[in-house]
Amino acid sequence: MALLGVSSRLLSSLPRLGTICSCFQLLSPCSSTVISVVHFRALSNSNPNSTHIPDSHLELQQLLTQNKSGFKNLDNALSLFRKMLKMQPLPRDFHFCQLLTTLVKMKQYQVAFSLFREMCTLSIPVNIFTFNIAINCCCHSNRVNYAFSLLATTFKRGFVPDVVTYNTLIRGLLSEHKSAEARLFFANLIKFREIQPDVITFTTMIDGLCKTGHTDMALWLFRSMEKCDCEPNTVTYTAIIDSLCKHGLVDDALNLHSEMMEKCILPNVWTYSPIIQVLCSLKRWEEVGLLLDQMIHDMKISPDVHTFNILVDAYSKSGKLDDAKHIIQIMNERGENPNIVTYTSLMQGYCSQGQMDEALAMLNTIRSKKIMPTSYTYNILVNAYCRELKLDIAMDIYRNMASDGLSPTVVTHNILLHGLCQLGKSMEALTFFYKIQGLGHKPDIVTYQTLLGGLCKNHYVDKALSLFRTIECNGLIPESKTYNIIICGCLWSKKYDRACKLVDKMVDCGFSSDATTTSVLRHLLLSKAHDPTLVALYQKCLH
Repeated sequence: MALLGVSSRLLSSLPRLGTICSCFQLLSPCSSTVISVVHFRALSNSNPNSTHIPDSHLELQQLLTQNKSGFKNLDNALSLFRKMLKMQPLPRDFHFCQLLTTLVKMKQYQVAFSLFREMCTLSIPVNIFTFNIAINCCCHSNRVNYAFSLLATTFKRGFVPDVVTYNTLIRGLLSEHKSAEARLFFANLIKFREIQPDVITFTTMIDGLCKTGHTDMALWLFRSMEKCDCEPNTVTYTAIIDSLCKHGLVDDALNLHSEMMEKCILPNVWTYSPIIQVLCSLKRWEEVGLLLDQMIHDMKISPDVHTFNILVDAYSKSGKLDDAKHIIQIMNERGENPNIVTYTSLMQGYCSQGQMDEALAMLNTIRSKKIMPTSYTYNILVNAYCRELKLDIAMDIYRNMASDGLSPTVVTHNILLHGLCQLGKSMEALTFFYKIQGLGHKPDIVTYQTLLGGLCKNHYVDKALSLFRTIECNGLIPESKTYNIIICGCLWSKKYDRACKLVDKMVDCGFSSDATTTSVLRHLLLSKAHDPTLVALYQKCLH
């Protein structure tokens, strides 16, 4: 992408600078540019002829202030814009900035940009702050090319882009996955000293590097901040700590956390949460306790629902159900209401320990607290009872989903089909399959694989072959596993010719036999070593 109008010096240098920072690859979500109150005041005081403020402007300012977080509906905002255009004298530029900023907060990016264009057409005075809003709207609308065109226009109009302008453009590039352009743009800004990068500029880049897994480069850039006399803040540290934790480098994350504390840069709940999560996954429970104690008692930071859910989930998966329940008790004491994720994690813990009565009671607890269960919540219970071979209870739970206004998912149906097949009720499974299809539920390839496996295992290979032929009719493509299931079924039922044709088709589709199919062939060859069809099949599978 051509970075239009950055400046003639920047543009002419882009080809030469292609390898300066070739190691930078990043991705970061675009965030909104909010014109600060300080900017508004500066704009308001910038008019030397401002000796009297008309009553209409005072009323306008009051209305904009009241709705600074957003209008109740878009029509109200558009109606106000039309009134502003008719005012005499015309409202000041910062009033228009306020309205555009309100639209941005309402996420009406295209509308805000449309009004900006109308302002330009009507020669209503604009400034760099207005352009920043418009550039931000383009970035949010995935039109970063237009944003750079606007940057070119700012130069033509004699405006000086500020650090907000460039930070917004960098975020825009990153939001469209244009990592190469973002790294080059950032490098050129520093090289030609177009701006003094601030902590937001560096943090945007660092967060992008972290989100694309380039933690080493993020650390390098992090250490480079000192050379630019820019002190990293909590957000900068948190971005790198989070990335380190996601790569399992918890000791490095802990060292960086200690560095924060030494520099009196205060961590927040988002700094602690990823460290706690990875420590839980490594079952370093003592360190989890120490970190929680530091967080709550020393730093006076209250864990949020997300942090508590990390702990409940980790303790539940490790079978530490008493600890999980204790965390929920602490949540209630601290005014952090457990949500569906909290209770579902504990329910899953009960199921994994075979405590089915407690798991089912948890569903009643969820309902009693006026929390809406999800399909995932039900799937956990259905799966657990199927695993316990208590299919009647699983079916009752399945039917009760409707009472909570939920529709079963394809995963729910696959669990039940698997449970029926496990009990040897493959024909009942097939009947159930046709029933849910009649109700409009669409199967996936796992549904077919489950049924094919159950039918073949219970010697209904002709039914399985018939079902196999309908897969593509339902818009699905058989996978390697699908072919191997039906081939094994044909081999066990001595349908060698059919198996041979299926192998040919499987190979034509670019798949190969798996270990199960090869093992079945070897077993059959032990008793029928001279069967030419089996020998040919085995050779095909080997190739």
